[in-house]
This record gives sequence, C-alpha cells and structure tokens, in this order.
Amino acid sequence: MALNLNPAHGPVPKSRIIAVLAVIILLSEIATFEFMLVLPDLPHLAQQFQTLNVAWVFTIVSLVGATIQPLVGKASDRWGKKNTIIALAVIFVIGSVLAAVAGSFSMLLVGRALQGSLVGIVGISYGLVRDIIPRETVPVALGAVVTGIGMSAVAGPFIAGWLIDSFGSQSIFWFMAIYVIVLMPVYIAVVPESDVRVDRPVDYLGVVLLGPGIGVLLLALTEGADWGWGSAGTLGLFALGAVMLVGFVIWQRITPNPVIDLKILFGRKFGPTVLAVACVSYMQSADAVIRPTMLEMPHMPGISYGAGLSAIDFAIWTFPLGLVGMFAGPLGGYLSKKIGARYVLITSAVLFLGIMFAMSTLLTVQWQIGVVSFFAGFAVGFLNSSNGNLVQDALPKQQGGIGNTIAGMTALLASGIASAVTGVVMSQHVLMVVPTSHAVLYKDAALTQGYYVAIAVGVVGLIVAVLMRHGRRPAQGGLEEETTTSTPADHTMAA
Repeated sequence: MALNLNPAHGPVPKSRIIAVLAVIILLSEIATFEFMLVLPDLPHLAQQFQTLNVAWVFTIVSLVGATIQPLVGKASDRWGKKNTIIALAVIFVIGSVLAAVAGSFSMLLVGRALQGSLVGIVGISYGLVRDIIPRETVPVALGAVVTGIGMSAVAGPFIAGWLIDSFGSQSIFWFMAIYVIVLMPVYIAVVPESDVRVDRPVDYLGVVLLGPGIGVLLLALTEGADWGWGSAGTLGLFALGAVMLVGFVIWQRITPNPVIDLKILFGRKFGPTVLAVACVSYMQSADAVIRPTMLEMPHMPGISYGAGLSAIDFAIWTFPLGLVGMFAGPLGGYLSKKIGARYVLITSAVLFLGIMFAMSTLLTVQWQIGVVSFFAGFAVGFLNSSNGNLVQDALPKQQGGIGNTIAGMTALLASGIASAVTGVVMSQHVLMVVPTSHAVLYKDAALTQGYYVAIAVGVVGLIVAVLMRHGRRPAQGGLEEETTTSTPADHTMAA
C-alpha cells in the first residue's frame, strides 16, 4: 500500500515525504536519460545501422512526446497522474527493448518513438507532487524534482561512455529498460495516487489539433536545415502547424469541453510564465548547441576557439553544471516559498545572460569553463524550480495535468526553435568543410553571433519576468482559488 501523505490523518513525517519524493525523482530522471545517454551514442548507431539519418534517433523522441502530450495530460486529469505514469512506463519499457534488439534502423526508430511516451514525465510529476504532498511543502518539493535533471546530467555521459565501450551501442537501451523495470514496483508501492479527477468528455479534436500541431512545427524546425528553409516542404509544414494551432484556439472558444480553459492559457499568470520560461530556456538550448562545437573542435588556424576535447573530457569539464543543479533545484524551491518564484526566475535569467556573454568570448580554458558551468547549474536549477512553482500557482487542480503538459510542450518547442535558429546563424559563417570527414569548421562569428541572438531572446524573457504580476508573493503550492473553483463532479477519491 502506498505511503499516506494526507495531513488530515495527523502530521506527516518528513522521512515519509522524502521517501516518496526520492522515488518520484529517480523515475523522472528517465526523461533526461533518454536524451543524455543517446546523444554520445549517435555516431556508433550511425555506423552500426549504416545510415545518414541517425539524427532521427534523437529527434523522433521529441516529436512523439510533443504530439501525445495533450492526450497524456487529459488522461492524467481523468484517470490519475500515477496511473498514467505507470501506463506510459510500460510503453517506454517495450520501446526500450525494441530499440535494444533492433536489427534494422526502422525498428530502432519504432522503439525510440515508444520511448517518447515518457518525455513529459517531469511535468506530470510536478502535478502529482502538487496533489499528494502537504501544501506547505510543495514549493520546495517541486524544486527537489529538478534534482533528477541534475543527477542525470552528471551521470549520463559517464554511464553512456561505460556502456558503449563495454557492451556496445545498443546496451544503453537495455540499461533504460532495466532502470524502469526495477523502479516500477517501488514506485507503485511507495507513491500515492492523486485524488484529483476531472469527469468530463475528452476533447479529441482539440487534442489532435494541439499535439500534432506542435509536432508538425518541431518537424519543420528539425528538418528545415536539410530541406532548405525556403523549400515547399518546410514552408508547408510551418503553415500546417500554424493553421492547426490557430484552429485549436478557435475550437477551444466554441467547444463545451475544451482541452484547457483559454482564460487560463492566455491569462496573466500562466501565459506570461510560459513565455518568460521559454525565452530563458532558449539560452540554455542555444548553449547546448554551441558549446560542444567550441570545446570538442581541435584548435586550427583561422579560429580562436577549440579545445579538442573527447566526449568524456567534455563531460568532466562541464560536470559542475549537473552537480550544482542538483542542489540549486531545491534551493530555488525554498526561495520560491520565501520570496516568490518570479524572483527566482529573474535570477535565472540574469545568470543565463551572464553565461551567454562569457561564452561568447570563446572560452577554452578548463577552469573558466568550470566556473561558467558552476553558475549554469544555478541558472538551470532556478529556472526549473521557478517554472514548476509558477505553473502550479497558475493552474487549478482540475487542469493541472493538461496545463503542465502544455508548459512542457512549449519548452520543447522553444528548444527546437533555439536549435534551428542557432544552426541557421552558425551556417552563415562556415570557414571550411573538411573534405575527408565532411566536418564543418565554423568561423568565430558563428559562435559569437549564436550567443548574441540567445542574449537578445533572453532579454525578452527577463523583461516579461520583471513586468509580470504573477509570482511576486511566496509560492503557495498551487492556485489559491482552487478551493472555490472546484466542483464535486471534478473530484473522486482514489481507491
């Protein structure tokens, strides 16, 4: 039987809360592992399956994850967040096994597509924590969930390197399958289910317009560089995605059972939060694109960057980011509870702006990268913990599942935009292409201007965060108005 965290039955021991959070955090790490473990494995998979389209092993997870998130969010609101996570975990395990035994590239992609089911687990976990943890503990608990991201960021590159070198490229998929299989019985036994239920019909048309609409835009952003940004295919996908999202908004205005209340989606709490977080996240994603090129490229005539690092060296140089992020997440949650999550988000934006400027000077010395990574850990931890608290305080419980998934989808879209725009900026400043390896050598301007664009987007996010009214009070662990907006039909107690 799951641990009881209901304060109505008496004071809840801190040890019990910590145990539940630990299990939630450990399972939530899989959302980072399914990217962090695969990224260094792409060259090996390309050679094994003799394909030039290996990037799809990475891309298809985000596309599928974004496409199904609205349905996942509505499922979690209607049938329970824990139940939904368990069902998605089963699908994830099936996909991991398929990818591990794949004898063809197409079978590998099917497995990775199924793994995309758990892309949104962090967002659902935010909602689950908000529903089951005593309210006064929720702000810090939401920050603690971010710890999983930091732990995975630290351990991922080293685990991937050891598995690939010792057991082959597909061993990472066996690891992910075993990881989830081992955790699931503990998760089922320890974590209680949310008692929040929304007994309303599912707006399937809205789900189809929203999820696939975001997916189509991500596909255009992902493939635009290869197809050509002015090609008919790319422009057609952008147009289709835009039409679907506009159609979603129009349909939500007239349907009796919308996916999400537009007053919440475009309200002064949720809307500005998502926009500010997306702009700040852009800086993180742009840096993730540029930094490996800066540090792994050997120093050559004509460029002032290039440290010639191996993948393991790169992980060692930058590991302070994940290590500090493990502690910055709970700290950000604590500060959100004390002074307001908006101020934590503003701090994250300022830190990221400083990091973008520092990296634009093309640092290639280990201690300098270590210092930047140290502050980046605070920036990432504060970003995620403030985002979690701001979103929860903007959503009524009845729309917590879908609201969290929409916030997660926006983050995925922001990451895709950052990758695409940064790639376009860098492509305008190619110094040469190495004939033997086809590796691209970029001019200094490719990196610096990529960071300058990130700074411009980050400034927009900072301005939105400074001006928005939401989050100026200490985080409450959920929208205060929820007790007056809920109805008996929206809730049933979990068995």
